Amino acid sequence: MNSPDTLSPELVRLLNDVVADGLALYCCGRRTDPAALVASYEWKHYVDLVTIRDFDRITTARVPKSGRVDVFAPESVVWAYEGLAEHAMRALLNLVSPHHPDAPTTAYPAPVSLRVPRHEQQPMLIRPPSPGRAGVRSARLAASGRNEAHRPPGSPPADTVIGAGPAETRLVLDHVVSCARGSSDTMDNATILYSAQ
Repeated sequence: MNSPDTLSPELVRLLNDVVADGLALYCCGRRTDPAALVASYEWKHYVDLVTIRDFDRITTARVPKSGRVDVFAPESVVWAYEGLAEHAMRALLNLVSPHHPDAPTTAYPAPVSLRVPRHEQQPMLIRPPSPGRAGVRSARLAASGRNEAHRPPGSPPADTVIGAGPAETRLVLDHVVSCARGSSDTMDNATILYSAQ
């Protein structure tokens, strides 16, 4: 994985927006050279995912829940975007909520790029969203009109993307850098990192 020190300011902003949206973060593999970074947001019937194997290309997806979902090996998706990092992150942030009438619902096989083999997952650092951030994605999409069942005829979907302040910028960069440089201790192959809000 390329160094987080070389990330563009726009990608840093988008990573912060994902963290601010309340996604849980997983750093998979050795902290000095992680195999992947995964982020997930759980809806009632879906899970939104970000899988980063390289900061140049990222895969984002919405996975239907049919029983338990393995965020490291989803079997199917109703929406996926794989491409340049900034485009993929923006696509996920702008994806309508599952409750919206324009939300994708037809399942198809998940892209292979979402898979993180079990041997690449260990050790793992886990950063769940803080209690104040857990429902932010749903609330943000509702406030922007992207969660409503109806919108005025002919009106385009909103392209609202939230901004993260300096504290949240530091929060995600600290997490990404700690994964890449190995600055956190592990406990039974998984460390849970909590943030103060």
